[in-house]
Amino acid sequence: VLRNSGSAAEREQARRVQAVRGGGGTYLLCTLLLGQAGANAALAGWLCASLPGGGAAAAGPRGAPWLPVVLCTAAVFLGGEVLPYSVCSRHGLAIASRTLCLTRLLMLAAFPLCYPLSRLLDWALRQELSVFSTRERLLETLRAAGPHGDLVREELAMVQGALELRTKVVEDVLTPLADCFMLRADAVLDFATVSEILRSGYTRIPVYEGDRRDNIVDLLFVKDLAFVDPDDCTPLQTVTRFYRRPLHCVFNDTRLDTLLEEFKKGKSHLAIVQRVNNEGEGDPFYEVMGIVTLEDVIEEIIKSEILDETDLYTDNRKKERVPQRGRKPQDFSIFRLSDSEMKVKISPQLLLATHRFMATEVEPFKSPYLSEKILLRLLKHPNVIQELKYDRKNKKAAEHYLYQRNRPVDYFVLILQGKVEVEVGKEGLRFENGAFTYYGVPAIMAVVSSDNDVRKMGSLAGSSFLLNRSPSRCSGLNRSESPNREHNDYGGSTTQLHSGSNNIYTPDYSVHILCDVQFVKVTRQQYHNALVASRMDSSPQSPDMEAFDRDSTKASTARGTPQTPKEDSTTLLNERNSVMCDHSGGLRSPSDSVFLHMEGIPFIQEELADNEENSKQQSESGQG
Repeated sequence: VLRNSGSAAEREQARRVQAVRGGGGTYLLCTLLLGQAGANAALAGWLCASLPGGGAAAAGPRGAPWLPVVLCTAAVFLGGEVLPYSVCSRHGLAIASRTLCLTRLLMLAAFPLCYPLSRLLDWALRQELSVFSTRERLLETLRAAGPHGDLVREELAMVQGALELRTKVVEDVLTPLADCFMLRADAVLDFATVSEILRSGYTRIPVYEGDRRDNIVDLLFVKDLAFVDPDDCTPLQTVTRFYRRPLHCVFNDTRLDTLLEEFKKGKSHLAIVQRVNNEGEGDPFYEVMGIVTLEDVIEEIIKSEILDETDLYTDNRKKERVPQRGRKPQDFSIFRLSDSEMKVKISPQLLLATHRFMATEVEPFKSPYLSEKILLRLLKHPNVIQELKYDRKNKKAAEHYLYQRNRPVDYFVLILQGKVEVEVGKEGLRFENGAFTYYGVPAIMAVVSSDNDVRKMGSLAGSSFLLNRSPSRCSGLNRSESPNREHNDYGGSTTQLHSGSNNIYTPDYSVHILCDVQFVKVTRQQYHNALVASRMDSSPQSPDMEAFDRDSTKASTARGTPQTPKEDSTTLLNERNSVMCDHSGGLRSPSDSVFLHMEGIPFIQEELADNEENSKQQSESGQG
């Protein structure tokens, strides 16, 4: 030990002593013990011979040599035991290195007797006693030397933890299954789920199937979510089936050093702990007890808990919570889009199919009323395409109903994905419907105010269609008449559009979802704005307005002033004819109206911006 870890002088002294000691120390030990025994005997004989009378006078009345015994014992105790051991225990290596010549001489003199004896002892004992040491003895040596040595408490704990690793099993350090953060296999990776995963702070998350948490089927890594958009609501199984992370299972009696070797091989840093359950009748089966990670093994080695910024407990078994001083809870709600910014994403193919279906099959959205361009903008408007999650634990929740019998509504619904159940009339007739079935057409038809539009839609609004699939499969359920349809007056170049307070649509049926659904929801106010935008978009410029444009252009040219960009016909029509509309969602009195400029209609704001940009470009080219 000193030859490898001592000072320079100690290393040199140890090297010289090791050369004399050779491969084994038994021969040297026998030589030293023989020399000690001879020295003690010689000392006793010399003392006896030195006494007056050769030691006979020192004998007692009965001839007991008490005086030589006392003198020999004192001389051997002081000169042969206490003094040499006291000096050599502190400076043994230095004394041994300086007396090597005497040691070699004694070994040579005692060779005939000591060498055969040393060989016999080596054969009988097989191993040197000085080298033989168990783990328990080494631990006790470290504990005893701890207060007086250079080892600090943390270093001593690490050494003890490493030596005790073979004596501990997985069951001693596992995290019970009830305390594990896990995900269901049928979960959806939406904003709430991803936020919950990030708040947990775990990088490897077990995935279980069904209602049993011990039925672990997959493993999710947080880094697998790098390319997952929470707005897409990707199913969890899609991600786990793509990566196919292997499950590493170990038994509860596996030693920690064996588990550490498996972790070092790169199989996994998380293992599922199971045991063979032989209790009760029947065949034995594997029972999942919990999970164990590489962090758990390292904590046992260093004899301390590893805490990060997301840990809630210092010890999963003792349930000691982490002090919250200076720690702020993570809040991911700032990343959530507001309700006005939320928009369910659908594929371009489904958007095209929805647009074509509504433009050709649903009467209020056909070309006589809405242009295809405005209809597309309406579908892209926030909150028009929505999703509704189905809660299996509360199937009769009010949120599951799109329509409820005898409850007024002012919106139209078209199912895109999923299934719904329709309950009609007092008889409670029920039937299921799926994609591209729609409801609530009369709820938005009340905003059409011209006589021509009323005649075109008389049969539809009068019969109060509840459900339509296609012209060949329409379910005209004449349960109730739309109450008190009014004809609204219009004048000028634009139509005065408003809905009276009594134009309330009350369905005599109920519609509730049977699973997660995706649907189009158009309110009466949204349809009203789209209808106005479509009419303004298709209105031609009046002749007097064209003359006004020519006169203003000639006048500006004659004065030598730069020609200003020509205002869009939509803006000029706003100045001449203001559109009357309501701002209360379609339910107001006939006299309660406000003037709405076309720039306030959201469905034509994009076109107005394009027109302004084109006008600026024309102005710049004219100046150039």
